[in-house]
This record gives sequence, C-alpha cells and structure tokens, in this order.
Amino acid sequence: MSQLPKNFEKILLGVGGVAAVAFAGLGFMKSGAVEADFARDVPSTGGKAIEVPEAPAASKAVSSLTSNRVIEQAEHDGSPVDTFVGIPLFADKNDATKSVDPRKGEPVHPGIPNKWWLETKADMTFANSPDRDDDGDGFTNRQEFEGKTHPVDAKDFPPLVTKLAYIKDESTMWYVQFGLESGGKWAPRFVGLAPGTTTRLQNRVSAVEMLSPGDTFFKEGVFANRFKFTGLEERDFTSEKTKLTQKVKIALYEELKENKKGTKYESRAGLPDAELEANAYHDRIAVLDLKAIGFGGKEFKVEEMTKFALPPDAPTKDYLLKKVTPAGIEVEYADKDGKTQTLEIPKGGTP
Repeated sequence: MSQLPKNFEKILLGVGGVAAVAFAGLGFMKSGAVEADFARDVPSTGGKAIEVPEAPAASKAVSSLTSNRVIEQAEHDGSPVDTFVGIPLFADKNDATKSVDPRKGEPVHPGIPNKWWLETKADMTFANSPDRDDDGDGFTNRQEFEGKTHPVDAKDFPPLVTKLAYIKDESTMWYVQFGLESGGKWAPRFVGLAPGTTTRLQNRVSAVEMLSPGDTFFKEGVFANRFKFTGLEERDFTSEKTKLTQKVKIALYEELKENKKGTKYESRAGLPDAELEANAYHDRIAVLDLKAIGFGGKEFKVEEMTKFALPPDAPTKDYLLKKVTPAGIEVEYADKDGKTQTLEIPKGGTP
C-alpha cells in the first residue's frame, strides 16, 4: 500500500505552477532586455512607433551643442557689449532714480574716457577710482592710463623711474689744502667731514715726499690713491675785504676714482679756514626708495655719477645718477625710443 501522503498531488501541482510562472518571467525579461554592449537594437514588434513631440527639438539642440561655433562680438547702439553679461549702469549723482549708461555721455571720471574703464575692466565704481591701484603694482589707475599700460595687469606698468623717491643725501665734505710748495713740487693736506657726523677726516703728504706733476696721492689712509697732481699756476685774486689784488699760487689736481675720473680740482694757497666750507667739494650718496612693485620701504644707496638698476636687484644698470644735491637729484636714462631723458626728483618726493 502506498505511503505517499494524500495531498502529494496537490504539492506537485503547486510546485509546477511556481516553476511555470518563473520560466514565463524569465522569458519576458529576456525578450525585453537591452544588450549590455548595445551591439544591436531591440527587436521591433512590428507595431506602430509612439511619437515624441520634443524629439525634433532635442535633436536640433544636440546638433547645435556639438557644432564648432564662433560667437561674434555683439553691438548695441554702436557700442560693443558682452552677449552673456549685462551692461553696468550708474546712478545719476543728481537723481539716484535715474540710471546712466557709461558707454554714453560725459566721462564718469574726468580726464579718463569711460571706454578705457570698460575695455580694461578697471573698477570705475569708486569716487576715487583714478587714485586707486587695481593691480597693486604701485601705480594708480590714472598713472596707468597716462602711461598707456594695463591697470589690472601687475606685470605691465609705466617706467619705474617715475616712482623713484629721493629720501636724503649722505655726503662727505672735503678739501685738499695747499700745504707746502717748493720748486714746482707740492705737499698738500687733506681735511674732510664724514656724512651725518662731526668726525673729521685727515691725511697729508709729508715734506719729504713732495709731489711732482703726474704723481698720485695719497699713498694710504683716507682717500688713498684718489688724486693725481697736475701742476701749479699763479692767478690774480682780489680780496673782498681789502679790495687789494695780488697773485696767488694754485695747485691743480684731478680725480682718479672711476665714477668721477678726470674731474678737475684746485687748491688755493693761503685760503682762510673760514672759507674752507664755501670752497669744499663733496662725495655725495643719495638714499633712494622705489615706491612700486613691492620695493617700497626698501631703501638703497647710489653714489653720484654712478649707474644703477631699477628695480635695485635687476641685472642691468640702465640709469645714471647724474647729480646729487641736498635739494634734489637728476637721473639720466634712455626711454623706449632710445632717447636720453633727464628726470629731476626733489628731496622727499617722486618726480
């Protein structure tokens, strides 16, 4: 007699039904799937395709975006405008409710056309915009405009010499006194005053070592090997006090130092000490400051008749400190056209 449960047939029927549903689902999924590599299209059922109203517009948009296009500068009322950015407007200073188009009318900042601000993209929205430094190079927007340089490019600026400041001079005052003379030979004495001090400088040629024309002096010490004795002569001098005229011996000598080489000097016999300062010579050094491109406050020194560089650490020395006085300096340089220019700079200021 069979030991199978009475509901065995029902169990088989249930399992069969579940299997049938599973196989049917797998078949549906297989027929509706898209190949992973999109190697071929999904087989069509042969029915009528469903229309998508936006499809033509989408196709055109895709075509437009994938095309190589050149966007041309747009114009409005004869002025160039950015296609994607609005035109900035300003409020009338006499009527805040009235807008002003900077492309038209009077300049917002007198002396600088509005077109310059718009083209360079310098900020014209401040009352003191011409005096501001948009690129931080030390030159104001107005100076950039006048120098025909770019106000928002820190690497483009006017000539640096226009930002050179003369702080002070450090000068050594000196004089070679006549000393002794015999048979055309000369034994001078040197007196000087160190810059900014009361320290006296002294040197001399002894009577035993008297100079002949062509000799270099002094052999050592202060101003060693600085001068060459060139000779003696006599001149008529009239005393301002006595009004008497008499012949006075003059010693002539010249400079050997490189920056002043060939400069001629003279020493008058019998010159009173009270007149030394009025007849003294000077070795002048200017203390300078370049108030641009990050060098402001970094003082540097240049001796008179010496070439120097701007900025001070530049490899080429294109500027000559032609003259130094307590009141100002003269700087000589070649402009962009190769023409020699001389710039006067007062003490405590820039050109």
